[in-house]
Amino acid sequence: MSIAEIVNRYGKNYSPYQGNLVNHLPMGQLAYYKLTGDLIGTEEFSDKYMKRASMDPIKKDIQKTDDIWKCVENRDGYEACLELVKEELTLDNWEEYTFKILDKLKFGMSSGLFHTLIRTAYAVEGIKEDEDYIHELRRAIAYYITGYKGAGAFEVSLEGDRIIHEMENLLNNPNIKRLLEDEETMGMKLKALYTNPMYIKLGFVIEGEPEEKIDALLNLLIPAYRDTDSIVVLHCITGLHALVVLKDFFEDFSYALDIMTTCIISHLLTVEELSVSEEEIQPVEESWKKILKLASKSSDVHTIKLAYTASEMDRMFNKPDLRAIAKRRVDKTN
Repeated sequence: MSIAEIVNRYGKNYSPYQGNLVNHLPMGQLAYYKLTGDLIGTEEFSDKYMKRASMDPIKKDIQKTDDIWKCVENRDGYEACLELVKEELTLDNWEEYTFKILDKLKFGMSSGLFHTLIRTAYAVEGIKEDEDYIHELRRAIAYYITGYKGAGAFEVSLEGDRIIHEMENLLNNPNIKRLLEDEETMGMKLKALYTNPMYIKLGFVIEGEPEEKIDALLNLLIPAYRDTDSIVVLHCITGLHALVVLKDFFEDFSYALDIMTTCIISHLLTVEELSVSEEEIQPVEESWKKILKLASKSSDVHTIKLAYTASEMDRMFNKPDLRAIAKRRVDKTN
């Protein structure tokens, strides 16, 4: 038995779309396994998830397509897209194929609250360990293509240490407030933002090297999660981790981070009563080992994913405050 075998056993029968929600199982499976290294535990996690979730099965009666780009932004065409991806994406070309899709559709990285990007990142992590993960990568790529929702990219760049101050300016801008008040759903709010020239001019990205951009984004997201416990902020964090995992699949990773910055800021603006104060985050005494063990006992898939993301991002970018928000999530869901 392997992690690929477990993921494929469940993944082959179910759509990534769960009504208006998302099938989190393949992401939760890998995150759980990364936390524990326990295949039996991953099977038990999977069985428990299946008992709680109501997932949409794969449609059997489909009309085939001969052009992958006709599948873009067509969630009803997921199965047809997957059949074509199965033909085109092989063990010999998976890196080139993944690059082709992600780089061409880079403005879709935040589609579905970043889930399309996250699932693709987890699949790439999996295939680097086990070639049987190719089946999950195909499903993830078909999901990324059909779930596509285009975002934008700000043009003004600022120094990273201004990120919280400038975010507060956007939060307090009366024109942006009126723009958001006129829309009901998060999707409608995001569309209104991305298509508004005033907003695109007011927004900002971060100057410097990719590491400086990532550091600034974490400096914004960590207090935002601490002060709100928002599931939207949580997905901004796990989405940023996914982009880092996939950095080699974008021709210009620095520009990809600018798109991610635009997406993150826009998503944060949809969070009611968002706070991004610069108050010092209280450190936690628990080690990562203990936090990850506690997280693995949670029945909440987002707790497991956040713990995995936070530990990895701390390891890569030395952000110990991530331990505090992972512990916060564990305490609230266990």
